[in-house]
Amino acid sequence: MRSSKSYQGMCEEASCGCSVAVRSSATAEDLPTASFAGQQASFLNVSGKRNVCAAVLECLASIFTDRAIAYRVHNKFDHMQVKGAVSVQQMVRSDLASSGVAFTLDPDTGFRNAIVITGSYGLGESVVGGRVDPDEVQVFKPMIGKVEDPIIKRSVGRKQTLMVYTRDGSDKRTKTILTPDADAAKPCFSDEDACKIAEWCVKVLR
Repeated sequence: MRSSKSYQGMCEEASCGCSVAVRSSATAEDLPTASFAGQQASFLNVSGKRNVCAAVLECLASIFTDRAIAYRVHNKFDHMQVKGAVSVQQMVRSDLASSGVAFTLDPDTGFRNAIVITGSYGLGESVVGGRVDPDEVQVFKPMIGKVEDPIIKRSVGRKQTLMVYTRDGSDKRTKTILTPDADAAKPCFSDEDACKIAEWCVKVLR
C-alpha cells in the first residue's frame, strides 16, 4: 500500500521515533448548516506499518458507521456525495505539554475580527472532542502587531482531564487521566503563545 511506503519514508526522516496520528476527514465537515466533524475515526500514537495501514482502512470505513449514515439521512445528504480522506501526520509530544484549537473567527458569534484560541493539557483530542472546559484567549485581529497586548478576553477553564501516551504495556495507545489541581488552576499556554499563534493565523488567511 502507498500508505506503508509513505510511513516508511516518514520514519527515515524522523529524528525522534515515528509515532503518527491517523486522522479521517470528509468533504462535508464544518458546513454552515451541518457539522460532520468528529463522526469519523481518528487514531493517535500509532506506530508500525501494519498498524498504520489498519488505521487508514478503519478511518475510511468509519464514513459508513451507523452514526454517520443516520446523520446524513437526517440532514438529507447523498451518501455517495460525501468523500473521505485520511491524513497521516507525525505526532507532536503535546501529551507532555498542552495543545488546542485556533479559530480565525469567533465560532460562537461569527465575529470576524477575533482569533479565538482554546487549549488544555495533553493531546488535543480532549479539546476537539469537547471533553474538557479549555482555557480560552481572544485576540483582536486589527491590533495584531500594532499594540503590545491585542488580547481582548482571557479565561481559565477547568481542564478536568488530559490525554497522554500509555507507557504500561497496555494495548491502548493513549489514556485519559485527571488533571492535577495545581495545573488546572493556571493557564496552559501564555499570552505570548496566544499572540504568536494569532499572528500565524493571520498569515494563513493572507
